[in-house]
Amino acid sequence: MKIGIDIDGIILDFERTMRTLAELYDLFILNKMGIVNKNEFSYLDRYDWTKEEKDDFVKEYLVYATVNLTPLIPLAKELLEFLNLEGYEYYFITARGTIVKETKSAIIDVFNRNSISINNICFGIKDKVDACKKIGIDIMIDDNPNICKKLQENKIKTLYFRDKDNEILTGNEYLKEVSNVGEIIRFIAEENGLKNKKEVYQKLLRK
Repeated sequence: MKIGIDIDGIILDFERTMRTLAELYDLFILNKMGIVNKNEFSYLDRYDWTKEEKDDFVKEYLVYATVNLTPLIPLAKELLEFLNLEGYEYYFITARGTIVKETKSAIIDVFNRNSISINNICFGIKDKVDACKKIGIDIMIDDNPNICKKLQENKIKTLYFRDKDNEILTGNEYLKEVSNVGEIIRFIAEENGLKNKKEVYQKLLRK
């Protein structure tokens, strides 16, 4: 089985970090009134910012926040270890590098620092449906509702890692909402009839 994994929001807690920075930037630097589009996925489009203000924010924080401020999603490394233990292939499928090329080296730096393999990273992916089809992905894990809709429409089984403010999508056989790594592991385990659950649990949590 091949698993596709978005990086930002699934491995790195990047969206939450950037939304926090955007709130501070809006308050302290731009002196504006806060969020105007609460349910907008993009942190850049949640505020009443001009294109120049958005560009300045990206230039200031995109690489810096990746390397210096963004933690891993809780138990993200355990998710990858689970996939390795069970013999699944996984591919990181990310748009990183389409806006600022330096973000690719930033991701590699963070992955190396956290002992995460960089062998199967697909950078600069604008069309994740096409990428999933070419790689032969069986399950894609993503946090962008617009991408998840397209995956669902194209009958690619998708786990939608939804933040509380993001759009609620109607689930079906091709889409399921999850909110933490434990739910991701449960879905994959139950989908494939995991055996030796206690042994796997002990290996993951070193208990």
